[in-house]
Amino acid sequence: LPVERLSKLDVDADLSFGQLTLDKLPIQNATLKANGQGGLLKLEGLRGELYNGSFEASGNLDVRQPTPQLSLQTRINRVPVERILESQGQTPPVKGLVTLDSNLTSSGNSQKALIDSLNGNASFVVNNGVLLNANLEQQVCQGIATLNRKTLSSEPRGKDTPFQELKGNLTLRNGVASNPDLKVRIPGMSVKGNGDIDLRVLGMDYRVGIVVEGDKSDMPDPACQVGERFVGIELPLRCRGPLELGAKACRLDRDGLGQVAAKLAGDRLSEKLDEKLGDKVSPELKNALKGLFKR
Repeated sequence: LPVERLSKLDVDADLSFGQLTLDKLPIQNATLKANGQGGLLKLEGLRGELYNGSFEASGNLDVRQPTPQLSLQTRINRVPVERILESQGQTPPVKGLVTLDSNLTSSGNSQKALIDSLNGNASFVVNNGVLLNANLEQQVCQGIATLNRKTLSSEPRGKDTPFQELKGNLTLRNGVASNPDLKVRIPGMSVKGNGDIDLRVLGMDYRVGIVVEGDKSDMPDPACQVGERFVGIELPLRCRGPLELGAKACRLDRDGLGQVAAKLAGDRLSEKLDEKLGDKVSPELKNALKGLFKR
């Protein structure tokens, strides 16, 4: 940042543009209102159309001290998320219309310093989208086949996973975004997760649970037919790697799957106990025995 120049800059602008390029993003029909004096620059409002959605931002840049201080509030409304990522030279792991609200602060004299000191909050929702190169149905199928002690006999039918909604909230601390409430609505299953996105290295580490909802008798492989036994069971995934991989970085969490298997075994023992004992012993004794088996 040219701090020595910005500290002497006086600004009072109220402008309109047919097109304005901001960080490689082409904003159409843009309006900008800004003012600044004595090293405090205020962006009162930048608004415009972005890929058939809308974009608006406001904030301050304070260069009255050796290290510039930045605060920025943005809202992106129903913009194709893949177009944003492609404009930054990234391979998109997801498609869909994103709405994003953020309130961020940072400080530094370089892009790296600004990212490393990024703090604030953000919320996002992506509607009617696709997880690219990420067949979550196949991951579910592999998990159920493992619990059934069977081997899959067929190849995955597709690479992508369509979803109805993907949403969550982010808390940013020094360039790391914590996301405790990731949720994805997919026909036939629900997905929830929590983890971190490290913007300093563009990496992620998530724990994800997939819950099968209702009868999934049309699963692509005989080894992973669901039936009543697996309805409502949460299958664990671990998603770790470069951010650009998205859900493609997700793999079955073997330790978590072992806990699921133990629970299912305890449930089956409890069912057999009910069948054997019937009304021959007191409910208290049966409950005690069930608890013993589940442990």
